[in-house]
Amino acid sequence: MSQFLIQYVRLEPQNWVFLSTLLVIGLFLMFHRFWSLRNLDILLVLAFTPGMMLVYEGRQKAFRIPKPEVVVAEEHGGSEIQGATAAQGGTLGGSETERIASIQPLEGQEADSSWPPDKLRYWGFLWLITCAFLTVTRMLLDTTIVRRPLLDPNLTSGGMLFIGTSLLLYLMVNVATSSPVEQRRSSPEIGPGYVLLSALPQIATTPQPTTNSLDKPLDNVEIPRSGVRLSLARVLAIGANLTLVFCILAIGYWHFGNFKTGVGAVTFYLLLPYTAHMTGRVDHVVPSALLLLAILMYRQPFVAGLFLGCAAGVVYYPFSLLPLWCSFYWQRGIRRFAGGFAVAIFVLVIAMIILHPNNLFQDLGYMFGLKQVAMTGMDGIWGLGWYPIMRIPIIVVFVLLSLSFVVWPAQKNLATLLSCSSAIMAATQFWHGFGGGLYMAWFIPLALLTIFRPNLDYCIALEVVRPTRKKAGRKATPSPVAESEASPSTN
Repeated sequence: MSQFLIQYVRLEPQNWVFLSTLLVIGLFLMFHRFWSLRNLDILLVLAFTPGMMLVYEGRQKAFRIPKPEVVVAEEHGGSEIQGATAAQGGTLGGSETERIASIQPLEGQEADSSWPPDKLRYWGFLWLITCAFLTVTRMLLDTTIVRRPLLDPNLTSGGMLFIGTSLLLYLMVNVATSSPVEQRRSSPEIGPGYVLLSALPQIATTPQPTTNSLDKPLDNVEIPRSGVRLSLARVLAIGANLTLVFCILAIGYWHFGNFKTGVGAVTFYLLLPYTAHMTGRVDHVVPSALLLLAILMYRQPFVAGLFLGCAAGVVYYPFSLLPLWCSFYWQRGIRRFAGGFAVAIFVLVIAMIILHPNNLFQDLGYMFGLKQVAMTGMDGIWGLGWYPIMRIPIIVVFVLLSLSFVVWPAQKNLATLLSCSSAIMAATQFWHGFGGGLYMAWFIPLALLTIFRPNLDYCIALEVVRPTRKKAGRKATPSPVAESEASPSTN
């Protein structure tokens, strides 16, 4: 953005946390009803911020720690080890297998006595997992809440619309002008199934640390150099964010019957530090936008199935939503929903065949999540101390939770789709082996809509989904026997 504004300096994430948190509290906290469920919900959403900042600080610190490099000088017939001492003007001798046991701080730097990067990241991911567990509990309990008082934000719709539009423009310009960073998922083996998104670079919308020749990035993987890939990543990120914002507004206006509620939910989401931090991550925002499109079009089973199938195709976790959504449409619309879902999966499989002809069966296995549970090479809490074998019982419990929505709750409506979809996507963070807890875009927008929603008990499939033409024709044309029985006698 510095190309458009002279002397513009991108705001540090720490400063954004303080400013956005104060704005969220001022706009949405119910000061006249302090001990209310709405206030607890707001604090729960804000509770993710400390964990995210611990992970951010840990990763940034890993970039700044000097590490030795071994450089083989073949033209001199020997080897040279360059490390912290070499950077200060000294030389290190020894064979190629010699390593530096300890590194002295560079000149002008003091020894850092704070937590090491891995410890910061460990406690950050643990904090995020704990908040995800609380979110799952809150979303499941929402199905039992009957009374939904209307609690509007503390600002008018015009004021929030201005703030939200300004934030959206700021974030989109950041995505358009930011540069890519190191892509850790160089292959599907080290990613959570994004076969179609794994080749796209990540867009860094936060200030990156200044490194020198001694710094070794945490994820030292080659950056994709294709300009087409970078442009596609930017287009997808901007388009997904715009779609996400539009869906929240449209759901508030059409399904909730309250435009101010939609504007409030959008402004809340755009103010979150997570949104500014992960705006350029297509693996975060693309599945979220597709899930919200499915919610927006829930009155059209085929279209809803199409969008849900697309979400499950780009990242396999939404497959766990099928029992919930099929149960919702079981009385009306199940065939159309299943048809739309199947069409989306078929199209994505064709795209996989065209774009990834090599190792097709292996890539299809990753696309559908049909692979062995990973035990090594993971990121997040499972790569920082937790035993990977414990993922197996957690996955079993997760599958049982997903299947339980076939019979519970017995009567499903739009509120059930919102809260239970958010609960399932938040529960995926427990066994997500590659940064579980950070993928908040998968469930935070759905949770915000659940928090702000009115009473939606009437939004069931039998009431809002139109019957097929064949069934509608049968209902509109009564039988001759019925007409004769219903007509009065002429005698």
